[in-house]
This record gives sequence, C-alpha cells and structure tokens, in this order.
Amino acid sequence: MSILSVNAQHTLKYEDYDADFKIGIDLFNKEKYGNAQIYFERIAKKYGSFTSDIKADANFLASLCAIELFNKDAEYLLINFINDNPESSSIKNAFYQMGKYQYRKKKYHKAIDWFEKIDKYQLSNEELAEYYFKLGYSYFMMKKYDEASKAFYEIKDVDTKYTVPSLYYYSHISYLNKNYENALLGFEKLSQNVTFAPIVPYYITQIYYYQEKYDKVIEYAPSILDSAMSKRQPEIARIIGESYYRTNKFKDAIKYLEFYREKSETFSRDDNYELGYAYYRTSDFDKAIDFLKNSVRDNDLISQNAYYHLAFCYIKKNDKNSARLSFGTASKMDYDKAVMEDALYNYAKLTYELSFSPFNEAIKSFNKYIELYPNSDRLDEVYSYLAKVFMTTKNYKDAIESFENIQKVTDETEAAYQKVTFYRALELFNDLKFTDAIIHFDKSLNNSRYNASYKAQSLYWRGEAYYRIKRYDDALSSLNQYILSPGAINMDEYQIAHYNIAYCYFKKKDYQNAIVWYRKYTSGMSDVKSKMTGDANIRIADCYFISKDYRKSIDFYDNAIDIKTIDVDYAMFQKGFSQGLLKEYTEKIVVLNNLLNDHPKSAFCDDALYELGRSYEVISEQDMAISTYQRIIDDYPSSSYVNKALLQMGMVYYNTDKNEDALATYKKVVEKSPGTQDANDALFGIKNVYVEKNDVDSYIAYTKTLGDFANVTLTEQDSLTYLSAEKLYMTGDCQQSTERFNAYIDKFPTGSFILNANYYKADCNYRNSELPEALKSYEYVIKQSKNKFTENALLNSARINFELANYSEALNQYTELEKVSELRTNQMEARIGKMKSAFKSAAYNEAIKYAINVLTTEKLADETFRSAHYILAKSYYIQKDVTSAFDEFQILSQDCKSKEGAEAKYYLSEIYYSKKNLDNAEKEIFDFVEKNTPFQYWLGKSFILLGDIYVDKKDNFQAKQTYQSIIDNYSVKNDSIISIAEQKLEVIVENEKAEQQLKDALEIQIKFEDNEDGKYDKLFEDDAEIKSLEISPVSNDSIK
Repeated sequence: MSILSVNAQHTLKYEDYDADFKIGIDLFNKEKYGNAQIYFERIAKKYGSFTSDIKADANFLASLCAIELFNKDAEYLLINFINDNPESSSIKNAFYQMGKYQYRKKKYHKAIDWFEKIDKYQLSNEELAEYYFKLGYSYFMMKKYDEASKAFYEIKDVDTKYTVPSLYYYSHISYLNKNYENALLGFEKLSQNVTFAPIVPYYITQIYYYQEKYDKVIEYAPSILDSAMSKRQPEIARIIGESYYRTNKFKDAIKYLEFYREKSETFSRDDNYELGYAYYRTSDFDKAIDFLKNSVRDNDLISQNAYYHLAFCYIKKNDKNSARLSFGTASKMDYDKAVMEDALYNYAKLTYELSFSPFNEAIKSFNKYIELYPNSDRLDEVYSYLAKVFMTTKNYKDAIESFENIQKVTDETEAAYQKVTFYRALELFNDLKFTDAIIHFDKSLNNSRYNASYKAQSLYWRGEAYYRIKRYDDALSSLNQYILSPGAINMDEYQIAHYNIAYCYFKKKDYQNAIVWYRKYTSGMSDVKSKMTGDANIRIADCYFISKDYRKSIDFYDNAIDIKTIDVDYAMFQKGFSQGLLKEYTEKIVVLNNLLNDHPKSAFCDDALYELGRSYEVISEQDMAISTYQRIIDDYPSSSYVNKALLQMGMVYYNTDKNEDALATYKKVVEKSPGTQDANDALFGIKNVYVEKNDVDSYIAYTKTLGDFANVTLTEQDSLTYLSAEKLYMTGDCQQSTERFNAYIDKFPTGSFILNANYYKADCNYRNSELPEALKSYEYVIKQSKNKFTENALLNSARINFELANYSEALNQYTELEKVSELRTNQMEARIGKMKSAFKSAAYNEAIKYAINVLTTEKLADETFRSAHYILAKSYYIQKDVTSAFDEFQILSQDCKSKEGAEAKYYLSEIYYSKKNLDNAEKEIFDFVEKNTPFQYWLGKSFILLGDIYVDKKDNFQAKQTYQSIIDNYSVKNDSIISIAEQKLEVIVENEKAEQQLKDALEIQIKFEDNEDGKYDKLFEDDAEIKSLEISPVSNDSIK
C-alpha cells in the first residue's frame, strides 16, 4: 500500500518538519512496515503529551503498520487514534482503514458499520471502487441482498479491478431475486471473462428454464453438457430433460432425465414422478409404474397425481384391481379437485365392474360421488351405476343401509332394493335369526311389483321362518300365498311348500288338513324314494293313528317301510302297535320281531320288547311274555320300561299262581324306585298277593320297613299336600307352586311324590331363570333310579350346566342322556351337547370323536352339520393337525354365508400363509371376496392377512392400499380390525420414512461449485475474494 494513497496531502509537510517522519514514510512506501512503525512510534513518543498534527499522523501511520503486520494490537491502536484525535484530518481515512480491517477479518457486520461512517465523496476513484465492492460484499455475506445489490450496481459498469466481480454478484443477486432479465444481461457480459466463463453457462441455462423459455434451454444447454464438469452434468441434463418435458417432447425428455438419474447421487420424489409421467406418455407403462410408485410418499399433490396416473397405467396393463386401489387413494386427496372427482368416479366404476365390494365400497363410493358432486354432468350415469350395483352386490347388509339413505329413489333402485332385502333375509335365516329374516322378507315384499320370482321366494322363506319360531298360522298364510303366486309352480320349493304346510297343520294338531297336504306333497313328487317322501308317509300314518283310523295308518306305515329312507324302525314299531290296537296280535308279533332282527340298535327295541311281552300275554304265551320282559331288564337296564316290565312280570306270575315270584318281582320295583308311582303300583300288587295268601300281617310288617311313603295315614296327608302344589303348577302358577313344592319336600323328604315335586319345582325354577335352584332339583331326580322324569331332567340339567359354562358337568350329563334317551330329538341333542361341551372344555380328542358321531346321524339339520365340521376343524387346528383341519375348513368354506363358513374361509388362507404359500393364500382371500359373506369380521381379518401377504412379497404399495381400504371402508368400529390395520399401516409408513431418512443422510447435496483447486479464491491483489457460490438446482414443480 502506498503512503501517498493514505495521506497524500500531507507529504510535503512531513518532509519539511521532521526527518524521522520522512524516513518512516519512505520505509512505509517500501512495505517495510516493521521499521516504519519504529520511526512513527519514536516521533509520537518525542512529542509526549503535547498535541500536534505530526504526533496524530505518526500514531495513525503506526496503527496502519500494525494492520499490515497482522499485529494483535492493530485494532486497538487504530481505535485509540480515532478516540484520541476526533478532529484529525485523517479521521475519515481511519474509518476507511477500520472498515477494510474488519472486512479482512470477515467481521462483515463491523465492516459495514465503519464503511457507513465514511464520506465517500472524499475517496479517490480507486478507493471508491474498493469501498463499494467491499461494502456490497459485506452486505451480501449478511444476506442483505438489496443493500448489496445497490453497492455492486455503483461500479458494475465502470472500469475498475472490482467491476467484474461486482457484476457477477449483482447478477447473482438478481438471479436469487428472480429478476432473471437483469441477471441474464449481467451473465452474458461475463461470458467472455476468463474467470467467470466456466460458470456462466449454468446460470444462463437455469435462467432460461425459470423464464419458461424451454426452447431456448433446448437450443443452448445440450452444447455445454459434454464440456461440463462431471459434477455439473447431471443437473444440466435434468434441466434439458425437464425442458423437453415442458414442451411435451417426452421421448427426448426421458433421454436426459435417465442421464440425470444415472449420474446424480440424488433422485427425488419429484424426479420419480416426472420420469414416470414421461414413460406413461410414451406408453412404457411398466417403467411408468416403477417410477410413479417411487414418487408416492406424503399426502400431497405429487402423490395424488402419481396415484391417478398409476391407475391409468394399471388399466393399460389390465390390472384393474390395482387401478381401482390407485384411483381410490387419489380420490381421497383434495389438492387437485378435478383429479379428485374423476378418480372417485373411476374408483366407483371399477369397483362395480370388478364386483369387488367386500365392505360395500361400490355403493358407498357412488353415494359419496352424488353427495360431493350433486351438479355433475355424470350424475345420471352414476345413478344408473348405483342401481346396477344394488342388483349385483353381495354385501346385502351394508347395501340396505346405504340404500335407505339415498335421497333420490328410482324404479331401478327400488327393484334392486327388493333383491337385496330378499338375499339379506336369506342370510339372516341361514344364521338362525328368523325374526330379523321375517322383517327383511317383508321389506322385499313391499317392493314386490318389480320381480315376481323374488316375491314368490320371499313368501316361501318367510313361511319357513314363521314355522321355525312356531307361528304356524302366519306360516300357513305365507306359504299359501306362495303356492298361489305366479311362477311358483315351476320353482324347486313348490312341492316342499305343500310338505311344510302339512307340518304346520300337524303342529296345530289339525290332523285332517295335515293328511290332505301331506298327500298333495307325495302325489306331486316324482322321487318316491326320497327321505322327505318317506317322512311324509310316516306323518300321514301318524295323523291316521292319532285319529284312530288304524287300518289306514298301517297302510302308510307300510309305504314308509317300503321306501326305506328314514325312520323305518319307527314305522315298523308304529305298525305293530296299530295292529295290536286292531287285535291282530300275531301280525303285531311278526312285525315287532322283524324290527328287533332288522334294527338291533334301534332306539325302539325296548319299546318293541315291551309290546311283544304284552302281546304274548294276550295270546296266553305267558312264558314267552316273561322271557321277553326279562330281555328288557337284562339288555336295557337303563330303560324306562324296566319297572313296567317288572310290574307286568309280577302280574303274569300272580295270574299264574306263582305268588312268591310275583312278590319277589314287585319288591324289586319298590326297592328300586321308592316314592314313585311305579312303587305304589308294585305295593298294590304286593298287597294283592298277601291278601291272596291270607297273610295281611306280613304285608303290614313289610310296609313298616319302607318309611313314610308306605304309611297309610301319612300317605293320605302326603297326597293332599302334594296335590295342592301340583294343582297350582298345572295352572301355570310357578311362584306359588314352587313355594308349595318346597314345603312338601321339607315335610315329606321320602314322600310318595317326592320325585314329582322335585321335577316340577325344577321346571318352575328353570322357567324363572333360577338356574342353580333348578339344577339342584334336577340332579335329585337324576340320582334316583330311571323314571319318567329322568330323560328331561338330564336334558335340562345339561343345558343349564352348559349355559353356566360348567362344561365338564354338561358333558357328563349329555353322555348319560344319550344312553337313556328314548326320544330321538333328545338323543340328537345329547350327541350335539357332548360334542360342544367337550370342545368348550378343551377336550379336543373327545370333541373330534363326538363330532364324527354326530355326522353319522340321520336327518341332520344344516346348522348341526356346520357345527360338527366346525368343531372338527378347530379341534384339529388347535392340535396342530393342519392337514385334517384344512380338509374340514374346506367343507365349511363352501357356504360363506354362515358364520362357520366365513371363519373357515379365513383359516384356509391363514394355513396357506403359515406354509409360506403366499399365492394360494392370496387366491383364497379373493375367492372369499367373490363369495362374500355377511360376517364382516372374518372378511376384515382376511384383508389384514392380504396386507401381510403383500408385505412379505415386498409390495408395500399394495400392502398400504389394502390396510387403508380396511380403515376407510370397514364399518364396525370396535372389534379391533380397524386398529390392527392402522397399526400395520403405521409400521410400513414409519419404516419407509426411516429408509428415506437413511438415504437422505447418505446423499450429497449437488451444488454448482467448481472451486476445488481454489482458483477463484483470490481474484485480485489485496484480500478481495469471490465467495464460492452455489447455484441451487431448479425446483421440480413438474406437477403443475
């Protein structure tokens, strides 16, 4: 630095007044700052405390030497000069030097403060240029771009050594402020400058891009791509590619965008969207799908458009389900209203076309469209689709709910409502919810004018439902209407309706009408060997039997026997019994013996033996009668006929003068069943024998050993007390009768009617839901020897224990009931109860055995068939016999309208999934959707599993869509299905975020820097330097 530039006006003065001063200045001008500082300090010291211009100038120059020597006290010295010499002619120069000093120290805020104190009009041209540049640069570094721009502007067009860098910074600030035309003028001037020429083309390229002069970019930029440094090539390629993209030249765009993708260390969501869209526009749908999928992450405009175009790609690939899911997601984002509307329309349309509405999505989406866009040009089309959806939907429950919220009802939608309510009623019927089924059949019938077939079938099945809840008159009315309906005669149910009408009359004990309708049924049936035909003949015979027309009853029992399809043993027994009533004893004996020989395991064997014994008595074959009764005692010791057989044997012995045998036989009954009517009958026989023997004293002595029930006086009191309670019971007054029965039981614990009292009391307790009390009395009855109440006591006791979750006790009682039951209905219930109780008590091997036994039973109801196979399936599954479980689940899954079938269908896919057979698991779920089910829980579980399958297949896109569809469309809010889907979706989203954060952490931000060798660091003498500036990559707003 020349001293003349510092204080030129005082040079002569110093020469005149002080030789040392002259030497110091000379040394300063020769940049010998250390020696110069010694002379200046000596002069200042020589003047001591005396104030003079020479001393002030010496201190000033000494501080400048300190600055040039980078002494630590430089700033201190200069500040002291300024503070001590406020009137000095060098003070303004000191401000200037302090500003430069702070600038050099990169303390730009302080530099600005000092530069602002300068009177720039006192500066030379050279000093003024330096002042404007360094002031502007300081403002620039403080990000005060407007102030910086004003400073650079002052010298950008004058010829100084700071002109070129000032023009650069001025243009750069214009670029930052989006004043692209000014920036472009400046950079074009710099294009021939050796220093800035390498970087200017990148600015110009981006400016053209931001000015949307895409043709200019395409014309200008490709020529610099090959010559550009490798770090800059990707970004230039991107700008060129995007320019082609903006001008709809997608094929050319792909070339440069792919170059950018391959060379760049980053490739953003925006980039993926842009390249994906370009491939979409060039019909390369596979690549388009890959890149568009990579662009969906956040809930924003990019994702909405990406999903929207993905949907069209999937349509072109004939993957309509993926298209449906993508449209669905786009329709839930409202950034682009037009896209939102069109996506919703296409989502609803595809859902309908694919018949894919497990959660009633088609109806919900069309309804949503109508709600959101009531003035749409598509509205008539949407209503037409909505009517078609109602006609094809299989999710009847939700469809009804949606229909009943429709504002505009048309003939098409009402016709659909007739169908939907009919099928929903069938679902409810199949689920044994008969009252609800009737309500929905009525809804269908309210719109019966549209479809005669649905009307007729609704009448038929409504009649069936009424029958199941024992409303026989209503059932008759509905079934009769069905028979008279147009077209009913050609339906499969037509003949069955006659059969059901007959049963209604049978249940009403109107046997004459029952006969008429059973015979109408049998005469109209082409298959005379069916089970229902056999059953109808038996019921006709029963009606004639009850009506005491035994000859006709025998004819129809014979028909049933000949058909040989159902209850042949019962028909044979009834035929024999009828022949006995006609006094055709020989024929009766033949028929009953045939029954015993042909059906040795029949439940009617003990009945048949008893009737055989009676017949042998009538024809005076007393020995045969005795041996036949003995067979009952020996072969069927739990039968209710044992006491009857003993009483009959006693009578035979008595009538054949075998009094001792008679006594022994009667006494067996008394000992076996004290306090029962059978015991009383036996006592009467004993009394007759003793009277016959003229030994009344022995009779009295015997009765005294029996307790109160045989005491004549107590017996009368016993009888009166009991009869008062029984009379109340028979009138249905359970409250008072229970009190009387309790009093009787307390007073006569071994009374003649103690058995009856306990049973009737238990029955009242059961009716009043006093289950523990009922159980106590039933168990008393059960513990007695076999009696007329044993069967019902076991039945009700088992039911109560099952209801109270005492499954082990229920199992024991159902097991005993099966052994002793004489009614087939009770025997069947016992088998079912054993099966269910074993399953509930986790005795799975036993449950399997009992379920197989149930399935071998004739006349098995559909619900029992399902229950047995369900217990088999679950028992096998729990015991990890997956192969056997799978077979059973397959049987159940044929009917997904039942609860068991729906659960089974889920487990089939779950088993495939557990075996890593993902494709079959997926197929099973889609088959479940196709079959549909009213049991949405299992469908929801299946969809969660479907999402898991996609996760395992590394297809997070489909997995997210699947979980989201559950969240959006599953209607039940409190069964954990939605919360599970939300949790699983959150896991995927969080994992994707974590992966992206890891990528971001590894990515290097691409900057337009080319200063690795420092060649731009110092452009001038002095310390003026050019900051390495980054040119930010153009923002990708391609979605616009």
